[in-house]
Amino acid sequence: MLFAVPAAAQKPGQTATQFYNEYRTVWVHSKSMDTLLPYISKESRAQYETTPKEQRQPMFKMMKELGTMTSVKVIKETKTPDGYTLELTAIGPKKKPATGTAEIVIEGGAMKLKKESWNM
Repeated sequence: MLFAVPAAAQKPGQTATQFYNEYRTVWVHSKSMDTLLPYISKESRAQYETTPKEQRQPMFKMMKELGTMTSVKVIKETKTPDGYTLELTAIGPKKKPATGTAEIVIEGGAMKLKKESWNM
């Protein structure tokens, strides 16, 4: 019997930093939220799915404009009871330094992004 493995399934030996960097690569190239859904936690995905369909793409475009970070780097990875917390640095949309955090949770054996927040 064959099982389909989600694109964002945790790869053997993959660190939370590697997972997050993979997510960021997909984020930069994404044209809609659909390509990001395999990386997103159940909780965050449920919030997205409650948004009326006609509002999803405009909301995504706004998120992309506000979330235009470059030179994103993970500076610290800390294990938590349900996953990892990553401390981040980047250059924000106004070309100024930014700091942030990403909460990575383990769901069904796969890493998922629960929350990402930035201070600019």
